[in-house]
Amino acid sequence: MISRGAAIVVLAASLGVVTDLAVVQSQPAAASQKSREIYQNVYNGWKWWHVYCYRCHGTNAIGTTLAPDLLDPYEQFPLPEFLQIVQNGSANGQMQAWNKLLDDKQITQLYIYVRARADKVLPPGRPDEVGPKGGPWIPPAGWPKQP
Repeated sequence: MISRGAAIVVLAASLGVVTDLAVVQSQPAAASQKSREIYQNVYNGWKWWHVYCYRCHGTNAIGTTLAPDLLDPYEQFPLPEFLQIVQNGSANGQMQAWNKLLDDKQITQLYIYVRARADKVLPPGRPDEVGPKGGPWIPPAGWPKQP
């Protein structure tokens, strides 16, 4: 038989373990949610890419004679500059403005798709077909470091 004091200590320790376990269990759920959000943004960016961008920049963002390879490290821009160029067109007039057809969220999704391709974490093809065993792509842990 345990004393009442010992029972309280055991109960308190058990509650502490349960609390810590709950915190640990919520972290994978949050990481899983973040992974789903990243996947959805990449997938939507891929869709917008294939509606608006592929004709000039190529199917997999590797460029054509009409537009640069956006996977080239010298052609990569931070998000604010990317937004400005896509919204308003290029300064030299070779790229049209897309602000009448794409909003900031859609352009950001395009950016995230292009970053995934440029960072070599997303292989060519549909994001819902290039993951493990031909399924959805799984974003690597910690990617992207910044949107």
